Amino acid sequence: SLQNQPGGHAPSISANGNNNGILWVIGGPQLSAFNAVTLAKLYATNQLATRDALPLMAHFSTQTIANGRVYVGTQASLRVYGLLPKLLASGGNGQTAAVFTALPIPLQVSAATAYSGGAISGATVTFSDRGQNGSFSASSVMTDSQGLASTTYTVLAKVTFTETGTPGSPRWVLVQSGNQQNAPVTTMLPLPLVVKVSDSYGNGISGITVNLSAGTFGGTLSASSAVTNLGRASVNYTTSTKAGKATILGTVAGMTSRAQFAETVTAGPAAGIVAISGNGQTAAANTPLASPLVARVNDQYGNPVPGASVSFSDGAAGGAFATNPLTTDSTGTASATYTTPPSPGQVTVNATVAGVATAVNFIVSVQ
Repeated sequence: SLQNQPGGHAPSISANGNNNGILWVIGGPQLSAFNAVTLAKLYATNQLATRDALPLMAHFSTQTIANGRVYVGTQASLRVYGLLPKLLASGGNGQTAAVFTALPIPLQVSAATAYSGGAISGATVTFSDRGQNGSFSASSVMTDSQGLASTTYTVLAKVTFTETGTPGSPRWVLVQSGNQQNAPVTTMLPLPLVVKVSDSYGNGISGITVNLSAGTFGGTLSASSAVTNLGRASVNYTTSTKAGKATILGTVAGMTSRAQFAETVTAGPAAGIVAISGNGQTAAANTPLASPLVARVNDQYGNPVPGASVSFSDGAAGGAFATNPLTTDSTGTASATYTTPPSPGQVTVNATVAGVATAVNFIVSVQ
């Protein structure tokens, strides 16, 4: 946990809009990254110490987040952590030529930054045919102002110039889409829940099994697991009979990172009304009751229904309501203030709601 991080360094948060929040903190000799929601550890500089290890730290140094990078001041240097640049084949791929003949189109690669895709000039690119004994006009070429490096290749045997970028090991399990939806009870959410599994650089990974669970809140998933295609796995979720906040988790075996969906389940239409309090009171004539008459509107599963219109009536007994009809609050209740009629006797006050056949009665004794 964060409480186990030694040192007096303050944490920092990075995020992509409202998604993919990461908490960064320096603890002792290392910089660590945690999921901002679950606090599951995502990365630490000691995982690849030969490349990422921090040197001796400045006292109370705090990591700074800017332009997609993490900056850490040490006693002798400024360390910068960020994504590696991209190197892509941009020309000359898939050609055929006779042996001892130069390919008609030069082989060309482009170097670009991982953040903006901007060209990287002045980088040295090394070309190799992996022992096929062909020859290059230049095997080491520096990229130009557009980030391009080109060379001519002469075939001494049949070769194929192919570049394949494959994702690294799974690192993150993230919410891709479908979070924070709303639907009534026993209803399928409008959009599927989509989980993304990626490597440390955000590249989607295919063939990963994602396990999904609605936990104790219930509801029905179209599948308990799904396999990623280009890093994405999706299922549909049908809400349970219980209104409230539903949490659906997407996890991958052996990984601490997880996707967490937070969905809102609303009550169904009004199906019943019950008395909560205020029944059986006694008061003098022309006098407000000591307590309001409180009724609650429920759906067919017993969930309180907010926003329902409740009408109160004393059957023309001559009493008066401060407000009538009333709209149920967030707990599904409506509270009526009632003033007794001028004549003594027993008064029956009923409360009704549109679309519900039965009413609820309150008995009031007028002295």
